[in-house]
Amino acid sequence: MKKVINIILNHIFKIFQYLSIDVAIGSLGSSILAVKVIGVKLPTLYWLILPLCVWIIYTSDHILDGLKVNDKATMGRHYFHYLHRKTITVFLVLAAALSMVLIVLNLDNHMIFYGFFIYFIILSYILSNHFANRIFKFFPRELIITIGYMAGTWGFAFLSKYPSITHSDILIFIDHFLIILSIPLLYSIYEYDADKNDGFISFATTFGIKITGVIAFIILTISVSVSTVYFILNDLFPALILISMAMCLFTAIIFQKKLSSNENYRIIGDSVNFLPFLLLIK
Repeated sequence: MKKVINIILNHIFKIFQYLSIDVAIGSLGSSILAVKVIGVKLPTLYWLILPLCVWIIYTSDHILDGLKVNDKATMGRHYFHYLHRKTITVFLVLAAALSMVLIVLNLDNHMIFYGFFIYFIILSYILSNHFANRIFKFFPRELIITIGYMAGTWGFAFLSKYPSITHSDILIFIDHFLIILSIPLLYSIYEYDADKNDGFISFATTFGIKITGVIAFIILTISVSVSTVYFILNDLFPALILISMAMCLFTAIIFQKKLSSNENYRIIGDSVNFLPFLLLIK
């Protein structure tokens, strides 16, 4: 009986991961870090709009990935989206309609305009990823993903504080940017074979696993250094959270063989942005 329950729970967790629900929730953690550090308040329904939009973006990309490789997909999430594409598309359309209504009714004109700017970045990435992916040999998709993600999770907080943004605000933004950038770089290492088989271009398939690992390690080392500087100049708690995030990702570099099975590396990568939720108890 216990074995059956474990199988069911594992299946539910996999669906949770495949549908990018953990990524959508994690985006809230990133924005919590932004508003707590910068010291601003955002509209209440922003906290619903953000994960909805993140889910829409990730799901749209996965559906297109699934359609590209169809039932020959090497990666489980691509096959899952191909298999359930019709049902997922219905929920995608409903989520898009709901998010548009919430955006128009709850965000001011500056935020709406900025939202369209982010939409342009993300749309450019998605179209390039599926119709001109050779561009990623010269401009890594991991960098585009990070720019889009950080623009969405930090941009509205910066917009609310502008023009009173401080050097400390920029410092911790850079720190978090580096941490977020390391995540897709690590994924490209773990998913090297799958990307090769399915014809996707990543940083690792372009520059090699070894170079990608070294770059991810350097980026995380710089991040810890920046966090230390922020701790000396400002506040201990956010710095400790960022250092903890970096340390979790270091384990993904060190224990590649142990984490490669069952996509366990994604548990670390997608959950590190849950750590900023601790700022809510302060």
